[in-house]
Amino acid sequence: MELAHILKHRFGIAEDQLADAGHLQQEKGGRLGDILLQREAVTEVQLLEALSIQYEIPFWPELPMENIMGDQFAHKISIQFLKRHNMVPMAVPNPTAPQTGTSGDGDGHASDSVYIIATNDPSNFNAVDDLARILALPAYKLVLSTRQAILAAINLAFDLSQDSAQQLVQDMEDESDIINQIEDAADLLEDTSDAPIIKLVNHV
Repeated sequence: MELAHILKHRFGIAEDQLADAGHLQQEKGGRLGDILLQREAVTEVQLLEALSIQYEIPFWPELPMENIMGDQFAHKISIQFLKRHNMVPMAVPNPTAPQTGTSGDGDGHASDSVYIIATNDPSNFNAVDDLARILALPAYKLVLSTRQAILAAINLAFDLSQDSAQQLVQDMEDESDIINQIEDAADLLEDTSDAPIIKLVNHV
């Protein structure tokens, strides 16, 4: 089903607006949805809902922030890449996963989570495939979401990753301090234990 047909019959976009956008598309190129969005003939949500129908891809107006894969992907791919292509990966609980103590794949990971890639552009297949390949996702589900929701998820993922790295450094520094304290205590004990011997030798 064509996007213009969906926008007209499902969202009531005026036919003259669609025609004007179509003429501009023929003259200057670009995508019909982007042209309509720039002209404020449609909202981003309306466009994404129409694209969801056209591509048969679910539309998630909000993303589950608790399922961001910050630690799992932030060190593998740049934040610039994700922002440029308006997409972010997530791992949501699998409702069909085995109960705790059982596993469908031997390690429990593949069956416990369903990998999701949220994108703002369903036609950007190459970037989505590149992301899945870089992260070595065995399988994933594609969903549509708003630019704002995706950007917020990207920023949160990298903030969480940075916090984890900082916490790791702090933990290492704390462990180093503990080791130094133990070594200092050992040196002090050695000095104390040698003191009576030194005094005894001096009296001989």
